[in-house]
Amino acid sequence: MQLQNISDAVQQIAEAVASVLHVEVEIADNQLLRVAGTGKVQPGIFRTMAGEDYVYQASIRTGRPIVVKEPGFHEMCRPCQHYRNCPETGEICCPIIVDGVGVGVIGLLAFTVEQRERLFSDVDAIITYLGKMADLIATKLREHTFYQEQQVTVKRLTTVMDCLDKGVIIVSSANRLLHINQRARQYLQLEEADGSEQIERQVERIRQQAAQEARQHEQFRMWIEARELLIGCTPIELNGEVVEVIITLDDLDKMVEIAKQVYCLDENDEFARVIGNSKTITQTKDIARRIAAGDATILLQGESGTGKELFARAIHLSGKRKLKPFVSINCGAIPEHLLESELFGYEEGAFTGAKKGGKLGKFELAHEGTLFLDEIGDMPVYLQVKLLRVLQEKQIERLGSTGKGTAIDVRVIAATHHDLEDLVKRGLFREDLYYRLHVIPLHVPPLRERREDILSIANYYLQLSADKLQKNIQGFAVEAQNTLLRYDWPGNVRELANAVEYAVNMETSAFVEKRNLPLKITGSLQKADDDSAGLEPDLAQYELKQLERAAIAIVLKKVAAENLPKDAAAQILGISRATLFRKMREYGLKTDT
Repeated sequence: MQLQNISDAVQQIAEAVASVLHVEVEIADNQLLRVAGTGKVQPGIFRTMAGEDYVYQASIRTGRPIVVKEPGFHEMCRPCQHYRNCPETGEICCPIIVDGVGVGVIGLLAFTVEQRERLFSDVDAIITYLGKMADLIATKLREHTFYQEQQVTVKRLTTVMDCLDKGVIIVSSANRLLHINQRARQYLQLEEADGSEQIERQVERIRQQAAQEARQHEQFRMWIEARELLIGCTPIELNGEVVEVIITLDDLDKMVEIAKQVYCLDENDEFARVIGNSKTITQTKDIARRIAAGDATILLQGESGTGKELFARAIHLSGKRKLKPFVSINCGAIPEHLLESELFGYEEGAFTGAKKGGKLGKFELAHEGTLFLDEIGDMPVYLQVKLLRVLQEKQIERLGSTGKGTAIDVRVIAATHHDLEDLVKRGLFREDLYYRLHVIPLHVPPLRERREDILSIANYYLQLSADKLQKNIQGFAVEAQNTLLRYDWPGNVRELANAVEYAVNMETSAFVEKRNLPLKITGSLQKADDDSAGLEPDLAQYELKQLERAAIAIVLKKVAAENLPKDAAAQILGISRATLFRKMREYGLKTDT
């Protein structure tokens, strides 16, 4: 802590003291550099007093005030060059102490008889006053030091945020810009010269969209400056009130590329995300690839948990609309009285509680992109009429609108786990809407119809969960494999993923044992009749595959520990490098391990 850093404030205090006491004032640091002064000593500011003022040294060293009534003749003055010839007529000084350390001294000087009389008229009161002035200077120095530390912290955080691969914007509750890092500027295509008003307009768009999406997602997608971003809004609360909001932005295309690299996905095939090589799923993926290029409405049919939304996203990303929004809504998860406004939006004042400025519906948000209507079979009949009209006329009307409808260009992909033909017969689904949606039907098979994919999918989710929990789990024990293959998986891939995550959490060894699978699975197989006889001839094949996977994993770990290339692993296993990488992908082993 240096008094020089607050020299202006110190000089103001020195002048204030001098005007009150009518004596001269000088303030020096602990190196006896004069930082402030008045009257005769003012010209000596920023000059050293080393070798002259031994009284100040003693005050700083002892931490106590000192009174000198006979300058030049006091014992402490003996080493001074002005001994017996001092121009001063009196002196009182007091140390400036910060956190127990003497950082300087404040001195009152008399050069005339009148000043001497004032200085010693009430020594105790003068010392008390001088001590308060020293405390004031100490407080100023602490504040300055704290401010500097804050500036360093801010600079440090700013530097860290600019190094992030994520856009970060910090705004106040009133939407005033507090900080934006370089990545966020890049995503929003902002120049350094762009003012905060332009940024705040972009932020307002983001926050409006966040308010619309808040009921369903903590994060949401948004197109900004021809880039699809994943947006997150995190409020900072103090005493129950939001004082700031941190907005994060991620480039979805970049995230997809990273995911492809991590999970060895074919960058030219979005359907590689659908795990499995069985004949059934391969045929389904082939059909989906062919229909992705068009604009026709698609109806995905299949049980819950089969991955219908995964297919919908892959179709969108494989088609000509892939650079435009993909908007999803679950028609069965939103209350009926809210579903209409979610789909079609509303105008300001359309109903009690309607937001100022109205709200965009999912159709408008998906303009030029794809709208995924999940669980379409749960849509109320009165809304089916309005949906049919939108599909026919290619325009929507917001709730409360009195003007002309808004034209929309949207590809619709609908999905349901219901038998829509049966719902039509029962009068629960409009026949005309069914045929409008049923232009291109696509059946997503349940897991029990593609049992040969079960272990591949299970190994994929095992790797994800093991990495997340930082566990070294290589695969499934033979009994666990047989259990996974025998179970019918009514919840399909979603249920399998949850079961694997549970097992990985419970497992303590290198292979998942049967006992650590969920009781619902193992218990149901114990109670059920043994109807798996037809699978027995195939089990040996699965066991061999699991042993092969374990062998590859062990060799990969060995060569990685010895910093050897993948060629060494292929040589040990007696296979080619290409075969090694193919099997690593098949068994869900990372190619960078």
